[in-house]
Amino acid sequence: MSNKTAAYFAPLVSLPTLISAPDSYVTRDGKVVSVSAVSDRHDFGCVGTYSNGIRESWHRSGRILATSETANDIIGQVAT
Repeated sequence: MSNKTAAYFAPLVSLPTLISAPDSYVTRDGKVVSVSAVSDRHDFGCVGTYSNGIRESWHRSGRILATSETANDIIGQVAT
């Protein structure tokens, strides 16, 4: 990993892991996503699909960007 890439991911290292297994999760703006692939690395390897079929990738912390929060960040699992 280059120094530039490592610096980009640095803010994510201290965040808690929110995506730990394939399941249904909720985003900051209330959308439900079905996460089908999970990564335990500091990458955006957690992959899921919104109800409208759009695919997205997240860091295991739930973020889609390393440097800022967005409405599409995952904030937790769907309550069952």
